[in-house]
Amino acid sequence: MVSIERFLGEPGHIIDGVRVAASDGGTLPVEDPATGEVFASIAAGTPADVDRAVASARAAFRDGRWSRLPGIERGRILTRLAALIRDHAEELAELETRDTGHPIGDARFDVADTAHHFEYYAGLAGKSVGQAHQLANGQLLNVVHVPAGVVGAINPWNFPIAGAGLKGGPILASGNSMVMKPSNLTSLSTLAVAELAIEAGLPPGVFNVVTGSGSVVGGAIARHPDVDIVSFTGGTETGMQVMRDRADVGRRVQLELGGKSPTIVFEDADLDEAVPAAAFGIFMNQGQNCSAGSRILVQASIHDRFVEALTARAAAIRVLPPFDPRAQQGALISGEHLAKVDGWVQRAVADGARVTTGGRRLTDAPFAGGHFYPPTVLADVTPDAAVFQEEVFGPVVVVVPFTDEAEAIALANATRYGLAASVWSADIRRAMRVGAAIDTGFLWINTINSHPIEAPFGGVKDSGFGREEGLAAIENYMVQRSIIVGGDRFVDPYAD
Repeated sequence: MVSIERFLGEPGHIIDGVRVAASDGGTLPVEDPATGEVFASIAAGTPADVDRAVASARAAFRDGRWSRLPGIERGRILTRLAALIRDHAEELAELETRDTGHPIGDARFDVADTAHHFEYYAGLAGKSVGQAHQLANGQLLNVVHVPAGVVGAINPWNFPIAGAGLKGGPILASGNSMVMKPSNLTSLSTLAVAELAIEAGLPPGVFNVVTGSGSVVGGAIARHPDVDIVSFTGGTETGMQVMRDRADVGRRVQLELGGKSPTIVFEDADLDEAVPAAAFGIFMNQGQNCSAGSRILVQASIHDRFVEALTARAAAIRVLPPFDPRAQQGALISGEHLAKVDGWVQRAVADGARVTTGGRRLTDAPFAGGHFYPPTVLADVTPDAAVFQEEVFGPVVVVVPFTDEAEAIALANATRYGLAASVWSADIRRAMRVGAAIDTGFLWINTINSHPIEAPFGGVKDSGFGREEGLAAIENYMVQRSIIVGGDRFVDPYAD
């Protein structure tokens, strides 16, 4: 193992290019989810800290140190940041694993993905496309895209370093300054990326990070009148509160919220492919994934065979301490979250569900002290059951039969969410037909959990609105400006 001490300095925010303590000196403990050990601390942010960070971001935006820098130069700096992330990849991966409980292999993937995001958006810096229209009387209309200003980026705890790149890449490439708020449960890698950004040459005040609780720091960002846009990823109820806060100050918001995504498997699907795909769709990242395929809808003629095969595949997934290179699933984020996940399972059993594998937390060695829950499959679940309707956000999946296309579509659309969906069939016309009828912002056909950076990602219904990734993310953080150039001589309308 490499040393992560470089990124475990005194607890503090990153404001105006330097690490600073909370205004009242407060701190919060950082726990290793795999052991329960407190191994670091972060600054417990205050509204005063948010005010300071926003003022720093506004000053940086106003004086143009970043917003008026040529796009190609912004791109060079973001490319240098990506290179530094790659240079420190192993340190960052170990920091991420310690902070999140992710298997080390998954953390390495996320670090590389973060660098990839900064590289991708570096190539888009300064490349927004406008319009030009010749109007009557010789007037010329130019429509240009300009950076919005100060962006508040509020990230969840499930993919912290990847979230820093997913939001930070397009926000910075488009010329904005930002105040990023990572989850208080997983702040360390975001602070590390901000420090590397300064090393890469990002001007002070452009990439600020304020750590602390969601209710205090996130709420202060959401309610701040000098934050032009808030981009929030997290739970639906919290997102709705963020939207209410933004409405109170009359400012923009983009929301990527919860999901209860269906995986639909027709009887002609290749089960040798569909079963492991469905397992990966739910159990990746311990099921702590907003687009997890947590409802598997299987045609009745193959339902029992599918449940048997999925149960065997889930039971074979290697749940191990996350630094074990063999680990395929690590720890849940916290003891509180583990209790919620287990509570959903026990409620489902009380409502008549049948556990075919898993269903109890792991407490024996080597799991003592950590927050481990095995892959869990629930059969005999009815569509009105809470576990079918609501997001568990853990390694728990329900399998429900359907008879025909119409019932599959009705079941897929029977929740308040609409983030992602996956359809499996050898008949591509049927898969396309069914997919088109599902309420979803992201659709996979005969694949799952593919998130190419070029693909706009986001949901419908209670899963939020706005899109991240691809060119759409750049558009999130810019505003259109119409510029009209006079043609003929201006005629005084008040003249006699």
